[in-house]
Amino acid sequence: MRTVGKGSIASFVKLVLDVVWWAVAVGLGLLATLLVCSTFLKLPGDNLTMSLPVAVQIDAPIYDAGGETDAHFEKLQGNLRFPAKKGPFLFGSLVVVVLLFGVLLWIVTQLRHVFRSLSQGLPFVLANARRVRWVGLAVILGELGRAASIYFWSYYTSLHFTADGLRFAASVDLSLITIVSGLAILVIAEVFQQGAQLQEDQSLTI
Repeated sequence: MRTVGKGSIASFVKLVLDVVWWAVAVGLGLLATLLVCSTFLKLPGDNLTMSLPVAVQIDAPIYDAGGETDAHFEKLQGNLRFPAKKGPFLFGSLVVVVLLFGVLLWIVTQLRHVFRSLSQGLPFVLANARRVRWVGLAVILGELGRAASIYFWSYYTSLHFTADGLRFAASVDLSLITIVSGLAILVIAEVFQQGAQLQEDQSLTI
């Protein structure tokens, strides 16, 4: 099976990205609607709940087969679900999620353009180099924004929730793999740039 051109792997990836784009776009629209409604509508009872990432420390002792207590929990991560209350925290959280979805939609849009040209048999296009470069930067900045959001949410739960035997703690969840992936995408963008320039120079020579 060919990697570029019609009926190639690039065409299949383009089709998948089209589906993902519509899914993210619909999700973004629903989140934007919820953001507007959270400003004007009341939220009675438990009709709307939030699920936030949390990090907890357990103070309970752990016993091994010999009855000793050298082992202990350091930090457990999970999600805390609770009824959402109208206010600045709910509004700010929805704004953050909407922004993250917006960045994701923008990334998928750029990738759609790249794979559209690949499916047409045009891999080295100057516009693709620019798109791939922006994708790399968006991946890095998006990961930093996601990590900052998780820290904010976990810090909020550490201030507003308590549980017997548990201590909520603010947690930083920065994925170094994602950061390195973003840097790798920037390198690939440079390869696209040089390939496009070389192809342009060859076409002018001919």
